[in-house]
Amino acid sequence: MRMLQFGRSRRNLTVLDQVIVSGSNFLTGIILVRGLGLQRFGLFTVAYAFLLLANSVQLSFISSPMITLGSLCSTETERLRFVRGMFGLLLSFCVITIVATVAAGVTYAALEGDAALARIIPAFCVSVVLYVAQDWLRRYYFTVGKAAASVWDDAVSYLGQVALLGLLMWMQWLTIESAFWTIALTSGVAFAAGAVLERLGSNFAETRDAFRQSRRISIDLGISNQLQWLVYQGAMLVGASVAGAQAAGGVRATQNVVGPVNIVYQALENIVPIRAAEEMRRGGIRRAEAFLFRFGLAGFVVLLVAFSAVSLVSDRFLVFFYGRQLQTYAGVLNLQMLYFLLAWPVRQYTFLFRTVKRTTPILISSIVAAAISLLLVYPMVRDFSALGIVIAAVAGQIGNLLYLVLAWVRIPQTANIRDDSQLGPKYRF
Repeated sequence: MRMLQFGRSRRNLTVLDQVIVSGSNFLTGIILVRGLGLQRFGLFTVAYAFLLLANSVQLSFISSPMITLGSLCSTETERLRFVRGMFGLLLSFCVITIVATVAAGVTYAALEGDAALARIIPAFCVSVVLYVAQDWLRRYYFTVGKAAASVWDDAVSYLGQVALLGLLMWMQWLTIESAFWTIALTSGVAFAAGAVLERLGSNFAETRDAFRQSRRISIDLGISNQLQWLVYQGAMLVGASVAGAQAAGGVRATQNVVGPVNIVYQALENIVPIRAAEEMRRGGIRRAEAFLFRFGLAGFVVLLVAFSAVSLVSDRFLVFFYGRQLQTYAGVLNLQMLYFLLAWPVRQYTFLFRTVKRTTPILISSIVAAAISLLLVYPMVRDFSALGIVIAAVAGQIGNLLYLVLAWVRIPQTANIRDDSQLGPKYRF
């Protein structure tokens, strides 16, 4: 009976799903560091950063608007038509992505004249497209209220990935190429199974209407999320060019240690925008604001206590999971935790602006964050090596948060009557 009640709770299923995803990513990071070595793991990290960039674009233009706008649909029929249209946009994006990644990969390999690099390109390109597609599917399930389906689909993708990578390491067949083929295989199987079971499809009219509905919010979120990618992943790429791939690998490995926090953060992305939209429908913008601020404060206190405790033993923490090759990165791990701590209130403000359909402040705050991070990363890396990468990212995150706070404080005084009227009478300031 308790298991049945657990399976009916959207919150419980969301947490379980993120335990699978983040826990698997954590184990994957350990396998790759130990199986590839820090140098080759650094090269994998550089390539993986571009996979994350492609998925960030997809999240911005497709998944995030789908979750927010789909939750605001007044009827189930309207919601299903909307998500079918977003599936059509996903397919279009996948076609563009495969063309772009193949062209970029072939061009780069030709310029470098590296035959070994050229062999990785097919695995990388296929893994990018299938990873993006499977990540969209898991957001789709939460949008249509099928959180349980997301759990089994992610179990196929992520637990399958851990099992295959572990087998490859045990058989001493683990390479950068085989790692990307593993991502492609497990993501592809999970996406194909879900797409068939859900009978996913879309026609031109549904795709066109979904694009028109999501266009405005997508543009702001799309640009802002790519700028957010620059704040951290872009800084890491610059740092790798200055301090070497090993520094990027060390930073990525320490980020992976903080990976369990993504259980909470990704759960936020799947459920909190939906809950915020529900609160706004019930009581207007101020009720949504009160919910997010109350939730954000509680989470911030919990994270602060947990990160403070881990920082006391950060060097031993790294040795336990990765061996002594990572012991010198304890300071980097401490800054990683500060970065993730700041990311918590940033997300609450982002959800708040998305709920009230005012995404321009999100865009501007991302510009501020990217500018600060990229201006600081080169001198910081020159002086502090790998530590400088995270110093620059933390500085950018501070700028991001400060701008969002100031923008929200100013909204009641600068609210545009025409814009507010789009939200309906009960949502006006």
